[in-house]
Amino acid sequence: MPISDSTGTPSAHPAEAGGPAAAVQAHDEAAAHALLLQLQQLITDLQLPLEHVLAQAAQAACAITGAVGAMIALRENDALAVRASVGAPPLPAIGTRVPLDACASWQGMEQAARAGLQAATGAPAQDVGSAQPPHRRVSMPLGSGALLAGLLQVRVPQGAALDAQHLLHLRILAESLGAMLQLRRVDAQLRASEQQYRTLFAEHPQPMWVCDRDSLRLLAVNHAMVRHYGHAEQELLGMELRALWSAENQDAATCALDMLRREAHAPGSPASAPRLWRHARKDGAALDVEVVVGDTDFGGRPAWQMLASDVTERCRIEDELARVNRAKRMRGACSETLVRATSESDLLHGVAVEIGGYRMGWVGMARDDAHRRIEPVAHAGVAQAHDYTEHLHLSWSVQEPGGNGPAGVCVRSGRTVIVHDVHHSPAFSHLADRMAQLGFHAVVCLPLRNAERTFGLLYLYAPEVLHLGVQETQLLEAMAADLAFGIENLRARAEQQRLQATLVKVATAVSAGVGAAFFDHLAQHMAEALGAQVACVGRFLPAAPGQARRAVALSHVVDGVTQPNAEYVLEGTPSERLLTQRSLVIRDRARERFPRAPVLARTGARSYVGQQLTASDGTPIGMIFVVFRQALERSRFVSNTLQIFAARAAAELQRQTDDQRIRQQASLLDKARDAIIVRDLEHRITFWNEGAERMYGWSREEVLGRSIATLLYQNPEDFLRATQHVMQHGVWSGEILQCDRAGRTLEAEGRWTLVRNDRGEPESVLAINADIGTRKHQEREIQRLAFFDPLTHLPNRVQLLDRVDQALAKAQRLEQGGALLFIDLDNFKTLNDTLGHDQGDELLQIVAQRLNTCVRSADTVARLGGDEFVVLVEQLSAHSDTLAEQAGAVGEKILAVLSAPYALTGYQYRSTPSIGIALFNHAPTTVGELLKQADLAMYQAKTAGRNTLRFFNPSMQHAVAERASLEADLRNALAQKEFLLHYQPQINARGAIVGVEALLRWAHPRRGMVSPGRFIPLAEETGLVLPLGHWVLHTACSVLADWQRVPALAPLTMAVNVSSRQFRDAGFVDDVAGVLAATGAPAAQLKLELTESLLVEDLAATIATMAALRALGVGFSLDDFGTGYSSLAYLKRMPLGQLKIDQSFVRDLLTDPNDAAIVRTIIGLAASLGLEVIAEGVETSAQRDWLAHAGCAVYQGYFFSRPLPLDLLEQLLHDHIAAARTPPL
Repeated sequence: MPISDSTGTPSAHPAEAGGPAAAVQAHDEAAAHALLLQLQQLITDLQLPLEHVLAQAAQAACAITGAVGAMIALRENDALAVRASVGAPPLPAIGTRVPLDACASWQGMEQAARAGLQAATGAPAQDVGSAQPPHRRVSMPLGSGALLAGLLQVRVPQGAALDAQHLLHLRILAESLGAMLQLRRVDAQLRASEQQYRTLFAEHPQPMWVCDRDSLRLLAVNHAMVRHYGHAEQELLGMELRALWSAENQDAATCALDMLRREAHAPGSPASAPRLWRHARKDGAALDVEVVVGDTDFGGRPAWQMLASDVTERCRIEDELARVNRAKRMRGACSETLVRATSESDLLHGVAVEIGGYRMGWVGMARDDAHRRIEPVAHAGVAQAHDYTEHLHLSWSVQEPGGNGPAGVCVRSGRTVIVHDVHHSPAFSHLADRMAQLGFHAVVCLPLRNAERTFGLLYLYAPEVLHLGVQETQLLEAMAADLAFGIENLRARAEQQRLQATLVKVATAVSAGVGAAFFDHLAQHMAEALGAQVACVGRFLPAAPGQARRAVALSHVVDGVTQPNAEYVLEGTPSERLLTQRSLVIRDRARERFPRAPVLARTGARSYVGQQLTASDGTPIGMIFVVFRQALERSRFVSNTLQIFAARAAAELQRQTDDQRIRQQASLLDKARDAIIVRDLEHRITFWNEGAERMYGWSREEVLGRSIATLLYQNPEDFLRATQHVMQHGVWSGEILQCDRAGRTLEAEGRWTLVRNDRGEPESVLAINADIGTRKHQEREIQRLAFFDPLTHLPNRVQLLDRVDQALAKAQRLEQGGALLFIDLDNFKTLNDTLGHDQGDELLQIVAQRLNTCVRSADTVARLGGDEFVVLVEQLSAHSDTLAEQAGAVGEKILAVLSAPYALTGYQYRSTPSIGIALFNHAPTTVGELLKQADLAMYQAKTAGRNTLRFFNPSMQHAVAERASLEADLRNALAQKEFLLHYQPQINARGAIVGVEALLRWAHPRRGMVSPGRFIPLAEETGLVLPLGHWVLHTACSVLADWQRVPALAPLTMAVNVSSRQFRDAGFVDDVAGVLAATGAPAAQLKLELTESLLVEDLAATIATMAALRALGVGFSLDDFGTGYSSLAYLKRMPLGQLKIDQSFVRDLLTDPNDAAIVRTIIGLAASLGLEVIAEGVETSAQRDWLAHAGCAVYQGYFFSRPLPLDLLEQLLHDHIAAARTPPL
């Protein structure tokens, strides 16, 4: 209801009902309705300015109420602001603001709104504007309740009245304006929200786009998508979603989009889980994105809004980690294969199978044939692998068409070769289609190396463009090194097994053969056992006056084929040496040393091993030799084995020679040298030749008429059986035991014939008997050498392995336990070096005797070689704890027995053992695994300080792996230039630097500086010390040559340490000469430091090598003098120039009288021999002064300088030179 004005009386039109006044009122009402309808249309147009709409509304308010003025004020925070004002003044100006609490009309409307009433009021004077008579005001609220947006106020003349219709129209107008204001407020909020969304979409840092769900075309994209994908915005808009995938990846696009559509039709679709897609930038680069999809509406059509996160780098890291883990799994699987494999074929095929993550892999061997082929020997991967590798024609020769690809480069260089993308490599252009068909995109070639050369490679094919990280490359190279190590071990094992099998075969089968067939058989087995390409047995022909000595081949085998026997001249061949010496070994360059030898020239030989065949009186009667096309590494092994064959060949050759001589001298029968006996059918002797006299010791007169059965046979049963056979068959031949006059048992080979009279009746028996005792002894010796150690007469490795195999089978069958004790004598090499090999052999024999006292008869004591023994203890408890106690008790007993003093010839010696114990019971294991475990435990005992025992623990395998890792790094270190030299100055008594010692250092990129004590012994064991020693010598001589161009540095000497293996190498003298010639270093200023143990190992060869080097001008220093077997005998015979006092004596010479006495003795000895003496390890001035007073004039040690790199050394040298030139003040 309207609120009354100040009088409180409702206003009303004075017109009466009906008549013309009613018509006027109806007309006015119709006009008001039309005006309100027109204004409603105006209000709904939200695009019109608000001020214009409000002004029109104020005019309409005046028109429909007859008011003289109207004003519209809107609420702005805590005040009302006038926004429209029309009509006669006084009216408030537009923009006038009145506080809400000062406006009576507003307060009245708020109270009415809270009461749920519509209100019209005449405001008091302090209300909006000023209402002076004769006017009055009527106000209407805009909106309702808490949504009051303002007020509409009209002014009517004082005394005029607004009827109910006017108020209704005014209320309709006010409500329409209120609704319009609320609508405009909502519209503004919507516009603000939409603008904020557009800003967030456009400026989002990650790519976003909207695509149509039906056509999958892009409808909107943000700036980040333009940046990430490289396309302009106009290029992206309208683009189909699948175009974000690369052309070659459209199959993946189809799969991803099909899955998106399927999920869109599923309940709750699409899934909000991120999906990983591989897109492509405009430049073709791969872009891995993680996409989140959500439903949206775009312009009234269903769409998907997609947010993409760039995860390319994350995927790259994940891929690299996956490849590294794959490489680790491959190496682990290969390591298991290395342990399980029993043959090279098993190993290669087992490793080829473990190529996880690669499409295909194969193992190839580098052959030494004319074309230097690379032959695939094992493969795995795609089904077409065999067909693919069969058609590869690869070589490691640069002259061959197939030798310039990655495989050839890998074998020649010994380095890993990686082709990241074969489709962009010229080396694979001829295979491009085939490789694309098989899905090959990259290849990795890993060399397989031993100490001498690259003998093969592991070839891997990857299904994608490959970028290997450093860690994955190192893992693959380590796997290849493990594979090469396994192949070498299996080859060595196979060679040893082949030799052992051959020896057994020779011992059991060949001994029965005679004549030409025997020699053919022997030569074939000899070549097979030693892996030789040529094997020959020959007889020396008698010397003719004025003619060169000749020989005839009794059997000649080349590449497994027996050649025709022929005579040839010995002059100019290595076999000529065998006329005067027992054996000859040529490790390399045999063809160059004997260019006139036809056998060497025809077969391309590089090495030769020969043995002289001698008669029983020591006369040379022939030779036996083998030839190899490769340099010989195990010459002692080959030479020793050849002696076994030579013994048997000499015996047969002697027998043939004797038979021939007997035939020539026979006067009664062809074999007069043998015992020829004729007896009648009653066994009475009727004929007895001189051969029988020699063989049995009775003269003819003593035996004629006597019974041969009682004369020659202690066991007549053998004689009677043979006689029965000859009577039935007419002949008998075989071996039979007889006795001579002294009662000794004779082993005889008999050939008996039944003699008949003219009537064909048996008359007598002719027996030709030969003493084969010597031959049988040799056969037994061969048998013994095959199964027993010749020094200690203990079972050797062959017999031990057989017994361990039987023990393992018995333990499983009977559920028993046992133990294998691996025993190594501590410091045995020192005994050999100091007291000699005779004393060492005597010690080994005593050790063998003592070990036999420690075990039962059912147990086995064996010698593996050197100072290594193995004890096999059987029939122990199967319970682990009890088994360990029993085995430990045996080990402790052995420790005690072997630690007792040894009475050697002329010496009292003490030795201790290190013992490793591996236990076994009914659980399955292998002989090789058990030996390896015991060996590892023995090395653990040595590491623990020696003279102790250790049980095998699986953790020991880690130490082996660490050593293998260090060895693999060492093999690469020289090629990677990780080695460097430091130099320690040598100072004379005047304080001047007179020379330096070159000291090797290894700066490993991951391990840091590796101690020489760790890697130098390993280099010695693996043979890497030879190339490493050459590098040290060449580098030191290069520095020495550079100093010759600086007059002040020219007199300095350079000391270089030489290892035993390097010094013993046959080409060492040539190597030194070559380095001196190549670098231009003065030989007189090069000093090679040798150890005492090296000098005494082979004195004659040592002196010869030193003499050859001295002839070049090279000097020698005896390093660590006093710590080994010092002897005037060898010191006087060697061209030494300097003795070096070991730092162990220098360290305590001021406090230890013994060390001081030793140092004085060394200095005196050097003076008496005319040798210079130098002391190393000088760390204090007191030590230097003491040494100077004692007569030592040259020093080396940290007191003067630590070992320095070359730049710091040369700075020190220049400082010394400058100081020497500066005159004292």
